[in-house]
Amino acid sequence: MRAILVCSLIAVLLAVTSLRAQDVLPLSEPDSDAFIQTNFVLQDTYKNVLCVTDGEACPDGVEVQVPCLTVACDHPVQSYTIERIFSTIQAAAEAAVPGDLILIMPGRYAGVEIEGLGGADGGYIHFLGWGSPGSVVIERRAFPESDWLRHHFYFIDVHHYIVQNLAFEGAQGAGVYFSGFFEETGHFSHHIIMMDIYSHDNGTWGLHTTTTSYILLQDSYFLHNAEHGAYISGSGANVLIRRNVFQDNTSAGLQINADPQSATLNLFYWLENSTGDTCGFSEDDADYDGSALWQDIKRCYDSQNLPDPGEFMEDGISEYLIIEQNVLTRNGEGGGAAINLASVRNGILRNNLIYDNLAAGIACWDNAYAEERGLASSEFGCWDVQITNNTIVDETGGRGALIISRDARKMQVYNNVIVRDRYDAYEVSSNSSEGLQSGSNYYFAQSIDPPLDSNPEERSITGFTIQEALTEFARPSFAAWVIAENGWVSLNPDSPDFHPVAGSILLTGGNPAHSPYLDLYGNPRRRTEIGAVAGQ
Repeated sequence: MRAILVCSLIAVLLAVTSLRAQDVLPLSEPDSDAFIQTNFVLQDTYKNVLCVTDGEACPDGVEVQVPCLTVACDHPVQSYTIERIFSTIQAAAEAAVPGDLILIMPGRYAGVEIEGLGGADGGYIHFLGWGSPGSVVIERRAFPESDWLRHHFYFIDVHHYIVQNLAFEGAQGAGVYFSGFFEETGHFSHHIIMMDIYSHDNGTWGLHTTTTSYILLQDSYFLHNAEHGAYISGSGANVLIRRNVFQDNTSAGLQINADPQSATLNLFYWLENSTGDTCGFSEDDADYDGSALWQDIKRCYDSQNLPDPGEFMEDGISEYLIIEQNVLTRNGEGGGAAINLASVRNGILRNNLIYDNLAAGIACWDNAYAEERGLASSEFGCWDVQITNNTIVDETGGRGALIISRDARKMQVYNNVIVRDRYDAYEVSSNSSEGLQSGSNYYFAQSIDPPLDSNPEERSITGFTIQEALTEFARPSFAAWVIAENGWVSLNPDSPDFHPVAGSILLTGGNPAHSPYLDLYGNPRRRTEIGAVAGQ
């Protein structure tokens, strides 16, 4: 069985040794592999290798492989000489061209501030920390005199970057920040890969993206951040988030918020900045609680024969997300679900382990768009999101374990463990049951009228105590999943084990039509289990 912590070490080894990718890559869900193969076209070899050092000498040459993201990948291991040596990451980033590798030697560095640059399909620019995990730490801004720039890696209007094997700590804002800055540029950032990063103890977020699409975030750790662990916002779409750990973040572990209010305001700003014609609407009209709807500002945009940005329009909706095989624990002291979704459509949440979180486990809502605009309902709730084979376990908590609210439509909820000592452990608001499909769950209690799963064929399991629920698992506890040591993280030897025990009702209670191929650990399922972890 592969432990979830092993994945990051695998990816680092692939980058810095001659191991063959197909020998060690974990299995992936078929649709996740298809998502990567369709959207992320990496080069087979690097064009140049640039090296950054603050003391430890750069080698004369390296043997390295472009990262493999799927088993079907066959990038060759290649020997390279070092083309140029730099003393700062900033200088190397400004010199890089599509297809380059920026090798960062062990040490502690200032970050980068990049605008309007990038790689290409078949030519990503790759930032790679050289050495064991934790050897390369980004600890301050690139330009100390720029007080308003609060993020260590700060990218605006960029595309086709890989960030790998770096630790980010102590940023005033985010350890890593990507944005299209749509209101000024009319663009999105896009095609961003972040893998094997550790972003912790930052003043706001571990990672924040806004108006950024085509994101792959995997095998990374977000701990002790003052707001969200990772925050995907501003209408970002086409996102795969897998095999990460979100622990001890003050608000959400993972927040996906398309933010329709911000989309309305920023579309207004783009009109104001580009043409000056806002069709009579003021900033107050477009503000969060203003009278103008997003659709009103979009009609103004369309009336001016401006270029159509296509999918890169800030529309207040995040589409085509896969969130799988993540562990989220001990988040939410300041509020915010472990996984918080606002205005998300056509998404998949599966095989996530969510335990010991202080607010909600999973929450789906509209970011209060209807309430703030004074509307009875809105188009910005979560639509057509599949929530399958997740394990949510808590003894208690400030909100429900799974919350579907505020104009959710066509949600699909199957094969989930939903355990929290509340009457609303599984909560569906009265305006969020349209098209809802739900069954074969193991839930403590449900808040909806009339109740779901009331037909025998739905086969959901309820009517148990919290202590009875805990006996279904091999070694349930609420201990931390990982511990920090030597500048990185390792699996806590006392972490819980949520494998169903032999004879557990969870082993065969799932609906096979909605069961993923793999479980939390990447092991193929042999049964139709309820929950994130397959039987042993």
